[in-house]
Amino acid sequence: MEPTLEEIDDFNNHESEEKRKMVREVIVLCLGIGFALFVAANLFNTVPDYIGKTPIDQTNFNLPQMK
Repeated sequence: MEPTLEEIDDFNNHESEEKRKMVREVIVLCLGIGFALFVAANLFNTVPDYIGKTPIDQTNFNLPQMK
């Protein structure tokens, strides 16, 4: 038989201080990990912003000269 809501320890604001502390720690940990991933993604972003073509003279191609 399932317990009623009144029989559950955590019902109606009767949570233990230990459980509240654990929930806070998990939330802070998740926010910290999310912030660290956000900072790492922005610091190590190596995609250049320039989308256009680079001029031929700035590339490393050895193209034959046209006469």
